[in-house]
Amino acid sequence: MKRISGIFAVIISAALLLCSCGKTIDPPPLVSEAEKTDLPPIKEPYPVSFDDETFEASPMRVVSLSPALTEIMADLGLFDRLCAVSDYCDYPEAAASLTKAGSPASPDIDGIISLSPELVITMSPIASTDLILLRQAGARVLEISPPQSFAGLCEIYIKLSMLFYGAVDFQAVAEGSLSGLDSAMSAASELGISRSFVIAEGECEGGLLLSNGAAFCSSVLSVFGYNLRLATDPFTATEDELFELAPDIVFYSDEIDRDRISEEFPHSELVPIDFERFERPTARIAEVVNGCTERLR
Repeated sequence: MKRISGIFAVIISAALLLCSCGKTIDPPPLVSEAEKTDLPPIKEPYPVSFDDETFEASPMRVVSLSPALTEIMADLGLFDRLCAVSDYCDYPEAAASLTKAGSPASPDIDGIISLSPELVITMSPIASTDLILLRQAGARVLEISPPQSFAGLCEIYIKLSMLFYGAVDFQAVAEGSLSGLDSAMSAASELGISRSFVIAEGECEGGLLLSNGAAFCSSVLSVFGYNLRLATDPFTATEDELFELAPDIVFYSDEIDRDRISEEFPHSELVPIDFERFERPTARIAEVVNGCTERLR
């Protein structure tokens, strides 16, 4: 797991600096003062703190209002902690049998409160009035920003592992959950290619929607080269702008007609991708990376 090991060394150090993860206690009083100086501090798994929330124990009852976070909870072996999920959560299949809790924009507040969750997790903001009602009912709310990079996705797995497994055992859990993605990224990196590309994520009148360099998908696919669209470029590209681009590769959503893409980029290698994997960022983007690797060998 070479790629993850390098990223983890940086992300874990940053996470431990930003979060109050666990606390140390002195060695047992029966140990002499001379021996005490030779013993490392004993680390406790809790408390763990994120932003303004401090958790003294692992939350047992959780509501997820994000399809991506529901999937990540399952990846981390925590699916049984979920007592409700958003109306849009459809993976894993078992999510269909869970109580539905609406969405961040329109949560079923009464329904959520009736379940007495310890924690509500979301990737989208919840209205302040709804936040107040949830907190008054004793539920904590943790808003986790969507990742903007491959490292950012790893960090989400690390933070949730730390929250639910404590500051002692979290790393092994997170690494295990990300091992498939790490293998996919490593295999792609071993191709040793560095080619220019664009990412067509959708169609618009008179042009295409091209992901720019600041997008999460661009960070992941950069293992194959570099995005010709700069981070500051607008997503909409007109036909005149498309004509000026000459990428080596066009990654395009499989919902766009291939003939449309080949017409705009007649000299580029065309690689269809399941763009939904990027819209719901989880370790399952390994499927996209592996598919691209097979086509670009």
